[in-house]
Amino acid sequence: MAQNQTTFVNQKLVFFENTKEEYDLVDLLRSEAELLGKGTFGSSYKAELENGKIVFVKRLKDCYLVKEEFKKKVQELAKLSDHQQSLLPLRAFYYSKDEKLLVFDYMTMSSLASLLHKNGEAKKSQLTWEVRTRISYGVARGLEFLHAQDPSNCHGNIRSSNVLLTNSFDARLSDQGLFRFFMSNPKLALKADYQAPEVGYAYDISQKSDVYSFGVMLLELLTGKAPLDTIGKNKGVDLPSWIRIMFQEKPIIDVFDKSMVQNYQEFGDQMVQLLELAICCTFKNPTKRPSMVAVTNQIKWTCSFKS
Repeated sequence: MAQNQTTFVNQKLVFFENTKEEYDLVDLLRSEAELLGKGTFGSSYKAELENGKIVFVKRLKDCYLVKEEFKKKVQELAKLSDHQQSLLPLRAFYYSKDEKLLVFDYMTMSSLASLLHKNGEAKKSQLTWEVRTRISYGVARGLEFLHAQDPSNCHGNIRSSNVLLTNSFDARLSDQGLFRFFMSNPKLALKADYQAPEVGYAYDISQKSDVYSFGVMLLELLTGKAPLDTIGKNKGVDLPSWIRIMFQEKPIIDVFDKSMVQNYQEFGDQMVQLLELAICCTFKNPTKRPSMVAVTNQIKWTCSFKS
């Protein structure tokens, strides 16, 4: 995945205590890399090493933190992922003035966004109602855990492309807390697709804006529609507004992803209750949005999860 290799000279990957050093920076730079996406905070890659191991790499852009501050924030992220299985494990990092990399575990099922929007109906058919509810519950539990650590602690970039999936469709959140690496960059404006109306920059992010972003992602999961501008400029749907219009004009069953219509007779009550929850999460007034504790409990109760 090497680009501008001169910026990597005489530097090493730094691994965390819970990670075996099965590779080094040279191995990573020599790897077969596939660009998975470009986001607000940088580009994501699937890197297949010569020893057969596959890792998920985040290459940050426009991050101006000094090394000690960067290292401190990365260590905080690694500790969080050690204590909550819904967070994507962070294994190593690289720091130089010009390049900053984060190395995570790779999830073989890729992202929720890919299954919903990029891989065709065959892949999308794997997202049964039971799988969709399990994904929503896993994401909610991960957010609830993050919010419980401190009143100022947030994820900051909840979106379906940051919900990675294991072979058994368990959710693993990536990008948690990365917004803190960019709060000193006043020029970095955030896209409006998943972000709450009150958020324009990284320093505006809060736990209530996390709830809003989760609500948009839940609407996406229920409707199968991509939020506005996530798949191209002016493409997609302003989901919170679209849902409210549909509620007034169309039968409720028309709101849901067509691939789930056959589930409506058996799971209609659950589907409607999660839709109502998503609408509450996307209230424009932050004070009217529920907490992630309430959201997690509602999904647990609605869908009869045991833990």
